[in-house]
Amino acid sequence: MAELIVARAPTRIDFAGGTLDIPPLHLFHQPAITVNIAINLVAEVTVTRRPGRAIRLVASDQRRQLTWPSRDKIAWTRQPFLEMLARLIQSLAPDTGLDIRTDCLAPAGAGTGGSSALAVATAAALSAVAGRPLDRKTLIEHAKAIETQAIRVPTGYQDYYAAAYGGASSIEFGLTGIHRTSIARRAFLMELQRHLLLLYLGRPRFSGANNWDLFKRHMEGDRKTFAFFDALQENALAMREAFVQEDLTGIATLLNRDWEIRRRALPTMSSPAIDRLIHSLKRAGAHGARICGAGGGGCLALIIRPEAKATLITLAEAAGAKSLPSAINTRGLVVRYSKDSDQHSALSNQ
Repeated sequence: MAELIVARAPTRIDFAGGTLDIPPLHLFHQPAITVNIAINLVAEVTVTRRPGRAIRLVASDQRRQLTWPSRDKIAWTRQPFLEMLARLIQSLAPDTGLDIRTDCLAPAGAGTGGSSALAVATAAALSAVAGRPLDRKTLIEHAKAIETQAIRVPTGYQDYYAAAYGGASSIEFGLTGIHRTSIARRAFLMELQRHLLLLYLGRPRFSGANNWDLFKRHMEGDRKTFAFFDALQENALAMREAFVQEDLTGIATLLNRDWEIRRRALPTMSSPAIDRLIHSLKRAGAHGARICGAGGGGCLALIIRPEAKATLITLAEAAGAKSLPSAINTRGLVVRYSKDSDQHSALSNQ
């Protein structure tokens, strides 16, 4: 059985302004921006036609699978962890037989936006096989809406933009919409890549609750939470300028500042073990460090001296962490048809 569609979307490292991307928080902290880079821990979705109307979903990274007799029989009560994928299939797949296989190189709970990248890739592959390929902005909105339905708390935008566009992004959330700008030349991104180190600390215990807690406190009018978001916003604007100026030292300094702002506002974002690890890594050649995503575990992103990389990895592994690839992805979402198709790309660049 020949492959028909393969879609790949990158995950991301968030550098500054995360949490400001959750509507409507940005409206109270203008101009609100988030800065991130896409990395090659990609999510991949393969869709193959099969005879009949049955749809089989195999989530390789989760070691889970479901089969439905037809699209109108889709349900996820037996496998609630597959709800997001099931909802995407239900909303976008054609009413034909399909084999759908998904995978994500980012570990569970990494804090690098793996589920959002998977949602974008799945939406792109399914809309393509249905003969109605979506442009990037529509993919972002559809993927975000479905993931919000599945996790039942407000979600931010930044992960979907990194997955769709790749590269280094400044994502500005204005009064009338969202504007994404590429903020770094390829040559600088390759230099930044030499100074990047990404460590996986294990699945976080508190990540799902952290952003929701901040969101609720903000909506309740808590003054300290408002001040926290003002500090995030100010730091994000400075981070964007550091990227534009190609200032690695400034990026490292602002990465540290973003982390300290978050730790003070929400102590569960860190732990004594994480604090000790960051301290030892900085003594050995790391200049900047921040837990990715909502914290509590997941991935630790660092700006380092390249010559210290081996030493830093040894220190991290001794503490139980694992080094992950951190190559920067400049392509964003890529969708390919198999040789059986008359077309080669399902992606609209609008």
